[in-house]
Amino acid sequence: MADFDLQKFLDTPIEAFDFQFMIGDVKDFLEFSESNIDWQYRRELQAIAQRKDLDDFPPGYGDHLEQNAEHRFKVSLPLRVRYGALLAFTTSVEWAVGYLNKCAVSPVPDVRDGTNLTVKTLRDFAARACVDAQAVIDDYEALVQIRNCIAHSAGIVDTYRFKGGLPAAASRIDGVTLANWHFFGDQICIERGALEPHIDRAAELVVTLHSAMRARGLLK
Repeated sequence: MADFDLQKFLDTPIEAFDFQFMIGDVKDFLEFSESNIDWQYRRELQAIAQRKDLDDFPPGYGDHLEQNAEHRFKVSLPLRVRYGALLAFTTSVEWAVGYLNKCAVSPVPDVRDGTNLTVKTLRDFAARACVDAQAVIDDYEALVQIRNCIAHSAGIVDTYRFKGGLPAAASRIDGVTLANWHFFGDQICIERGALEPHIDRAAELVVTLHSAMRARGLLK
């Protein structure tokens, strides 16, 4: 067995270390919240089934309570969790890429040309570092458009200023649609499991960029 070089181990940079913790927390939050909602839904159905006063209400009242619980725990709460996870995910990537840009020998300038700065920086750095990441960055750009609708218009399509680009963005991401789940008209709808693959791919990309740029002498 070769001798373990402790100093070499300690000197080896863990690329985007803070970001890895941050993005891991986002994924853990999403998965934990989804599981907790499942448990709360089962608990609510049990509570309805155990109610002794249902016979005192009109026929079908118990079914009405179950339908309300289903909508709350299968649509309303999960959608809010996924909205929050998407905002946390895109914000984490923005923080990490902004820090990487700050550390670059030649940073990408913040020119207001209608392109998201994080997306622009990802494309520029991927080209400089010879990292093949077009599909991942295109997906992230679509998720940013979806995030913006959530942040600025509660996910409701009709009242969003830049709604013209939403259909293409939603169609790019499996599990994201524009539909009427919530009786508010068409809105951003995110199915369970739709975000996790993109969280993983973007996390891998950010770490890969850090490593590739450091290896090529592109960081200070």
